[in-house]
Amino acid sequence: MRIVYFCRTESSGVDKKIASQIVNLKQMGVQVSIVNITQDEHVQAEDRDIRYITLPGFSKSRFRLIAILTREYFINRSLWHVTGELDSDDILYVRFEYPFFSLLYYLRKKRKCKIVFEHESLEPQEKLINGNYLFPVFDFIFGGSIRWHCDGIVGVTDEITTYEVKRSGDSKKPHLTLGNGISVESVPIKTSFSFIDSELHLLCVANVMKWHGLDRLIQGMIEYKGTTKINLHIVGGGSEIPAIQQMVKKLSATNQVFFYGPLYGKDLDEMFNRCDIAVGSLGIHRIGLHEATTLKAREYCSRGIPFIYGIPDMDFPSDFPYVLQIPADESSIDMANVIRYAKTVYADLNFSMKMREYAKQSLDWSVKMVKFKHFLESLVYTIQVKDL
Repeated sequence: MRIVYFCRTESSGVDKKIASQIVNLKQMGVQVSIVNITQDEHVQAEDRDIRYITLPGFSKSRFRLIAILTREYFINRSLWHVTGELDSDDILYVRFEYPFFSLLYYLRKKRKCKIVFEHESLEPQEKLINGNYLFPVFDFIFGGSIRWHCDGIVGVTDEITTYEVKRSGDSKKPHLTLGNGISVESVPIKTSFSFIDSELHLLCVANVMKWHGLDRLIQGMIEYKGTTKINLHIVGGGSEIPAIQQMVKKLSATNQVFFYGPLYGKDLDEMFNRCDIAVGSLGIHRIGLHEATTLKAREYCSRGIPFIYGIPDMDFPSDFPYVLQIPADESSIDMANVIRYAKTVYADLNFSMKMREYAKQSLDWSVKMVKFKHFLESLVYTIQVKDL
């Protein structure tokens, strides 16, 4: 079996998740490569297993609809050319593309390889939240048929997988729910445990969007009347940063909320050691989800820093002692509860090692890729048997 990942990025960089998956699949003896659609005109492949296809300049057209249609036709035609290079025991693995009619046209054509779509969200709802109104329209028209003609579906939560299989119109569509993972050894473990009652340091590392729900956290900080001084450290950029900065200024919280922009390497490691509790996504419900498996939660666990979170995660049991689940609504965060949680966790100074060990056993890509490999192998074998 050979697997080709078909993905698109804004630059030449390959998604860290895909890179980690590929490393682990190769270690299991699977032949795997990447086809990356990129806007970087000067990118050159340094890895023989990565092929770059550059989007032509029409993607910068002034006429947005024409630009989208032309871009998607080019991408889908490239996808089809890749399928022509693959055989009956090969998999083209695609992070769900734009539900454009040319994708449906190519999926309906005869091909040897299997095409599997990965879904990381309920796409129409997420696009609407982001102000993309064309995607839901195209998905309404073509999305069901596109899902029908693919050979398998992978969702990162049961909620997403169930939705996508239902959209396909085929209840027997081969599918797998596989939560996100992490290469645990790629991040260092937290080594400082200096939490004291008089001061609590919260850390959010994210490309901040509305669904991170930091407004709920900041409102809770303002409403808190206890004696512990609460500080929030925000590391990263994101479209929601200006709104959060404006909120902080309006609420006169500039002495409690600090913005650092992106940090890397030792600077980021020092920030994790400096802080007591990490902040996961507190507003996932805003994009219509009731479950999530965010990459950042896996990093927090691997680093050994307890964190707060907005909705259930399939990889963390409800009684997992190092995650505090916050109500999935628009209420402000109860900071007194967060402080009590911090005191409970820090009563055991071995918590960081215990979180790290859990991450190795349950969250590492080396564990998750075994299940993934078995699913794709069974998909290839099952379809070949049906064709006999």
